[in-house]
Amino acid sequence: MARTKLYKLIIAVLVIINVGMLIFFLMRRPPHMPPKPGDLVERLGIEGSNRELIEKLAKEHHAEKRKLMDNGRELHDELFSKIGADEDVTNIQERIEANFAETERMTFEFFNDVSKLCTPEQVVELKKTIHHAFRQMRKPPGR
Repeated sequence: MARTKLYKLIIAVLVIINVGMLIFFLMRRPPHMPPKPGDLVERLGIEGSNRELIEKLAKEHHAEKRKLMDNGRELHDELFSKIGADEDVTNIQERIEANFAETERMTFEFFNDVSKLCTPEQVVELKKTIHHAFRQMRKPPGR
C-alpha cells in the first residue's frame, strides 16, 4: 500500500515537471525563424523566370545585409569598448546610424525590386508578409 502511494506521488511529480517543461519551451521559443531560401517566392506563388530573378535578388540581398550586420556588430563592439575611457564617441555613433540607414535603404530597395516582378495580387501578399515580419521582430522575446 505504501509503495503504491509512493509510485503515484513519483508519477504525479514527473507529470508536473513534464508539463512545466513543455510550457517553458513554448513560452521561450524564438519569435520568428530566418527565412529559408525560396520561402518568399513560395509564399507569393511566383513561377517561371521571375522566380529565378527574385531568388537571385534575395541571395544578393542577404549577402549584402550580412556584411552590414557584421559591420554593425563591429561598430557596436568598438563603441562599447570606449565605456569608461572618457573619449568622444560621436564619430562611432554616426557610423552606426549610417550603417543602419544603409541596411534600411537596401532592404526597402530589395522589396521594391521584388514588387516590380509581382502581379497586383502578389504585391498585396508581399506587403502582408513584410508587415508580419516587422510585427514579429517588434515582439519582445518569449511572447
